[in-house]
Amino acid sequence: MGDSRLDSMRWSTLASRTIIQDRWVHLRADDCRRADGTMIAPFYVNEAPDFVVVIAVTKEGQFVMIYQYRHAIDQVILEVPAGCVEPGESMEQAAARELLEETGYEAGTLTFLGKMAPNASCLNNYAWCYLALDVEKKGVQKLDATEEIEVVLMPKEQMRHALRQGKIQQAVHVGALYLALDVLAERALADE
Repeated sequence: MGDSRLDSMRWSTLASRTIIQDRWVHLRADDCRRADGTMIAPFYVNEAPDFVVVIAVTKEGQFVMIYQYRHAIDQVILEVPAGCVEPGESMEQAAARELLEETGYEAGTLTFLGKMAPNASCLNNYAWCYLALDVEKKGVQKLDATEEIEVVLMPKEQMRHALRQGKIQQAVHVGALYLALDVLAERALADE
């Protein structure tokens, strides 16, 4: 962190053990000590893979959105294309692949928007967010066995309305959309 005052806030991990690990979950329990000596044991950390989030916009200015069922909240919700990074794959490659697999759309250009910690209190992963511009329909969806996705195109104002009305519920997707809108606004100003 570079600031000794902030560095002193870090916890020391005295022990760490895996509680459960399977295809879907890797949960560990850490025994931690704060700088003031307070013990926090166990502290649970869900080790999750990094993933990419893609804000895709067609040449006509339509946002490529998806509907997908999310069992944890038992709802079909409006999202953007996203998915885990495969071993040996760069974040940008993962973004291009996930966009194509989930929607059949291919990016003209990909711009890195930033990375976010989805829930830094208990998850150790990051979401790498990209803006894909000039996307075009190039193929069909190639979904995983557990995926069922409906693709929809939305004009910017309809997507913004969905954001403001809370119809887009995945927090990282909301953050990535606002980052993308900011970049698009800056580009529009620069083009004037």
